[in-house]
Amino acid sequence: MHNAIKHGSYQVYSHVWHDIRHDFGWGIKNLENFFLSLRPKHFEKQMERRSPPRNDYSGEIPVILDVYKSDDIMGEKIYSHFYFDGNELIIDSVHEQN
Repeated sequence: MHNAIKHGSYQVYSHVWHDIRHDFGWGIKNLENFFLSLRPKHFEKQMERRSPPRNDYSGEIPVILDVYKSDDIMGEKIYSHFYFDGNELIIDSVHEQN
């Protein structure tokens, strides 16, 4: 995940951009810094997404999402999940923890 962010090999859904601007006031650098700050201790679980993702996903269904929770990055309590489509990181959700 870190390599994909460092090399710009990622995609962010438009609803995710809306959420991070609304919830955190973030732009692209903030989002990149957040993902570069995630560590194994933030890993919560993997879960299946049985419906096809929103992009031109070429992989198999169900998609396995990596779920991370953090409350020690950039002063925010964040719940995020993402997956890989080939070598491209797909950021599926970033929002405040409930």
